[in-house]
Amino acid sequence: MSNLIYLKKDPILMELDSSVDKDSTKKMLAFKFFNGDERLLDNYLKENTHEPVNNTYNKDLIEPKSQLEFSF
Repeated sequence: MSNLIYLKKDPILMELDSSVDKDSTKKMLAFKFFNGDERLLDNYLKENTHEPVNNTYNKDLIEPKSQLEFSF
């Protein structure tokens, strides 16, 4: 049993990493866990060696084409 590996599953970091819009997620996490104080969230992220990533949702996406409909 000495070869067990414990994975760190922090719900704050997991939710932030899996999000698309980082800015909105940070605001939501600050509200959810830190009573709306984004400064406390930033301090928490710095202490847990989480590098801030500015991968906000890309708004320059291609417009989807309409779906073809088959007449039967």
